[in-house]
Amino acid sequence: MSNLDRTTAPAIKGFGSLNIPQPRTTTLDNGIPLTIIDNGSQEVNRISLIWNGGICETPHPSIASLTANLLREGTKQHTGAEIAETFEYNGSWIKSNIHSHHSSVVIHSLNSRTENVLPILAETINTPNFPEQAASVLREKMARTAELDLEKVEFHSSIANRKLLFGENHPLANSDTASEIRNISTQDIYDFHNKVYCTDTCGIYLAGRITPKIEDLINNHFGQTNKPNGCQLNVVDFAPSATKERIIDRPGTLQSALRLSIPTIDRQHPDYADLRIAVMSLGGYFGSRLMANIREDKGYTYGISASLLGYKEGGIMSIATQCDNQYVSALIEEVKKEIIRMTTSDFSDDELSILKHYAMTQLASSLDSPFNIMDYYENMRIASTPSDYFEAQINAINNITSEKIATLIKAHLPLENLYISIAGDTSKIERN
Repeated sequence: MSNLDRTTAPAIKGFGSLNIPQPRTTTLDNGIPLTIIDNGSQEVNRISLIWNGGICETPHPSIASLTANLLREGTKQHTGAEIAETFEYNGSWIKSNIHSHHSSVVIHSLNSRTENVLPILAETINTPNFPEQAASVLREKMARTAELDLEKVEFHSSIANRKLLFGENHPLANSDTASEIRNISTQDIYDFHNKVYCTDTCGIYLAGRITPKIEDLINNHFGQTNKPNGCQLNVVDFAPSATKERIIDRPGTLQSALRLSIPTIDRQHPDYADLRIAVMSLGGYFGSRLMANIREDKGYTYGISASLLGYKEGGIMSIATQCDNQYVSALIEEVKKEIIRMTTSDFSDDELSILKHYAMTQLASSLDSPFNIMDYYENMRIASTPSDYFEAQINAINNITSEKIATLIKAHLPLENLYISIAGDTSKIERN
């Protein structure tokens, strides 16, 4: 056995060719599309059901959340306790998610137990009875959470930023008060369920070690009902405010929360994947420009991040952080300087190499399991990602250059469109 040379770093190797497996698609008896990724070594599966209708399709976002979380609290045939016992006894895990324009229910199960849990899952979706006691408990829990959120500077900064960027009354800028949550009725929940959980907007995504028996079970339990007239998406264009900065006074707070955002291109734009890598270089990982300057060099904050957010309504580049009230103005100026510096094509080869390896590692992780792979196809519906988005990301990573980053920042992130929201103790914040 030869001795290891510990004085020389091992060579860095690339990932080679990355390809995302293509799904198989079929249709249930009632027309619901079924997307299948049969890829895995373990006898487990994940079933995701996705419908039109989410935060933007209800006057109060909490109605969508209440409906989703109450599905498994009781049906016409079983109590919430019986439902919970069935899932737990069979080693299944279920969760509900609410998105901007969609609602989803996801269940993980062992292949050997899928036939035991699917009948109950179908009941929770098709015949829930939303028991008043469970609804009352969950309403109060959500109302208390809303009251606690009012004590957090990050909450106020985030809400203010959304109102500046989306429009004061945009559905995505809504946030229910505790009083509004407590006033949600059981009828409101029934109405949302009847509007959203319909067969004609449903899509089912099946991933794992898939057998013909599992496909038959899904068709038997979800392919025999017919509930038409599903929800139409309520896509409202963003209407950014003429006011570019908003400060929310939170007397006595030791830190301020900041959001700095720029409206930009959406996921359908041909530059989106490239811009995502550029934003990653700004603040998407630990060695990014903002972290190196504002955290490591200046010590203004413990952490700062930048992300590119794509909606059906448009795109947003958003930077989030918290800092001592006295550093607010200095931090904002440093963010502006870093964005300007990115337009000067000053990225070194080492910095670009680190960026590319990080970005490719993140992309490769999406191939780790059949569930990760299916996330990509579910996001095509939920997040409106293009069908070639995986390949577009690979091309963006491989072809990113200092000059391209500069061009992208100039074209899509102009500082004159920067919106700033600050929540903190205004007596300690100095702004010009």
